[in-house]
Amino acid sequence: MNIETIKRRLLVKYPFFGSIVANSNFVSEPTIKTAATDGETIYYNPNFLEAVDFDQKIFIFAHEICHIAFNHILRCEDKDKRIWNIATDSVINAFLKQDGLPIVEGGIDIKEAINYDAEEMYEKLLENEKANKYDNNQVSKNQNENCDVGHDTHSMWNKKLESEETKKFTGLGEKEVFKQNKIERKKQLEELRKELVSQSHGYGSDISSALRNITDIGTANQLIDWRRLLKEAIKYDVDWSYQNAEIEDGIVRAHLESMPRPDTEILLDTSGSIDETLLRNFLRECKNILPISKVKVGCFDTKFYGFTEINDVSDIDKLVFPGGGGTNFEVLVNAFTKRVENKIIFTDGDALMPKSPINAIWIVFGGRKIKPVGGKVIYIDNNQLKKLDNYEITSEVRGKTR
Repeated sequence: MNIETIKRRLLVKYPFFGSIVANSNFVSEPTIKTAATDGETIYYNPNFLEAVDFDQKIFIFAHEICHIAFNHILRCEDKDKRIWNIATDSVINAFLKQDGLPIVEGGIDIKEAINYDAEEMYEKLLENEKANKYDNNQVSKNQNENCDVGHDTHSMWNKKLESEETKKFTGLGEKEVFKQNKIERKKQLEELRKELVSQSHGYGSDISSALRNITDIGTANQLIDWRRLLKEAIKYDVDWSYQNAEIEDGIVRAHLESMPRPDTEILLDTSGSIDETLLRNFLRECKNILPISKVKVGCFDTKFYGFTEINDVSDIDKLVFPGGGGTNFEVLVNAFTKRVENKIIFTDGDALMPKSPINAIWIVFGGRKIKPVGGKVIYIDNNQLKKLDNYEITSEVRGKTR
């Protein structure tokens, strides 16, 4: 699990909380069940985090960031701790859910909490005795001693910290802060759209929450025998042909003619779980496909961003990669051109498979097992990736071997 990748995703999705994300420590702590915060440090159980998908990881850490940002520890004061914990969890979970993040198993999920700040939700729970209802339905009885509720641990809530930053958040309240965060994200997305337009590289009209440039891609020994794998790949781009040959001085002279090459469309997973190292390995394999096929490359996360035609390796080096969001393989169903000969998907496989069949070649880096409907799956496990890292990589940007 790459904490830096998760933090980058949090900074993109929640720019209004940027200073909290940047200044919080993230510490592995196997003794806690899931995750927790003491008001300045976020603790997590690495085994628990490894068992959930990437979007759920973002939910878990965003949840703890909210506890820090809104100073839920200090605001508890003389309140009933158990009801306050239900109130805070239900409110922030409702807003995170509205942002498209999946609530993890055991998380407090109260639909109407989206309409309240934490104090308002607390008063409502007291007034109509819904706290008992939610306690019976959603919260384990064996958690009563430390007032923990939901999926995370609140027993570390023993510090009363208040910074200028958290004063700002508590002054605005949960509803207003999430509203302001949406405004901030829209501003960032508009800037990214303008950058895409200025670079005009053939992407689709939609842009997600990040834009990456990958430098020093270089080349590497191919991991896959593409010539055997791709349909019609035995046809070279040029070949001797006796079609329309001429006879000169009694000798049949063949002409060197261009032969048709297969068309290949490649989709690159650029979701938040794909770091630059993995994306760089995707691109090196794209370069190995280029000599034997016509190639178009596109990116996707929860959206498909359109294809770019690749004429030579320099086009790959110039690519810019939109994405950084969650992963939705359903968007691939209609992304490929129907009659294209070869369809390839480079991914880490970290999401649910699409229900509709896709006759594509899935190249899965990292060893996660998938079961798509239709197509082929080729796994590039961690041992192969380590070997790849030891290959002599020729940097075409710097013009030297590294």
